[in-house]
Amino acid sequence: MTYNEEKNIGRCLESVKGLGDEILILDSYSTDKTVEIARALGARVEQCPFDSYVNQKSRLIQIAKYDWVLAIDADEYLSPALKSSIQKARTTSGYDGYTSNRRNKIGNTWINHGNWYPDRKIRFFDRRKIFITGKDPHDVMQPMANAKIGHLEGDLMHLADENISSRYQTNERHSTRAAEALYTAGKKSNLLRMLIKPLARFFTGYVLRLGFLDGYYGWIISKSEMHYVWLREVKLWELWKTSSAAPKSPDASTS
Repeated sequence: MTYNEEKNIGRCLESVKGLGDEILILDSYSTDKTVEIARALGARVEQCPFDSYVNQKSRLIQIAKYDWVLAIDADEYLSPALKSSIQKARTTSGYDGYTSNRRNKIGNTWINHGNWYPDRKIRFFDRRKIFITGKDPHDVMQPMANAKIGHLEGDLMHLADENISSRYQTNERHSTRAAEALYTAGKKSNLLRMLIKPLARFFTGYVLRLGFLDGYYGWIISKSEMHYVWLREVKLWELWKTSSAAPKSPDASTS
């Protein structure tokens, strides 16, 4: 999926070159050179307005020509080891899908611990055995009950954030979408959730998953994750408060 990804799309497409029978991009009407670059690198480009990450990812997978799909974002690319693992799996597959580790980068630093690594996800799969779920902005490839899932060696490389400032800008955008998705699903927040959930996210990433071993960035990332969860819960609470305070429409049965 793309929207104004001219800085990243070339690296992404070069990493998958020669791997599959089709390179497909679903673009949300980019205003930069994303589409031009993608077509020059041999990609088939379709366009559709963006409404949600989950819906757009589902559309992308549905319009692919083939049942086996490698789903990769524009700010990601395959490590040589992962590309080699996928090539082997194409010819020897006994599975319906595969997980792989995603290695995330902030600034010039690759993160090796915490909630950011191994960040295992299903990205290479038979679409007949996987369905897309999750709540915006996080889509999830969910295997069906009878699906067999293996694991690929090598990392999916993710250019998560250019700097700390962009990390918090991402938090602001994504927490809004997440709150709206939860609100639409009828979920509510409260003071206990606002206190416990952010602290639990920090403790899990920084302590249980050894985020402290990543030094300064390990601390920053764990704090930013805590901040993201707090923003999501506060915005969800605000959505319910705003909706309950809105004036009721007149009863259509009264004159």
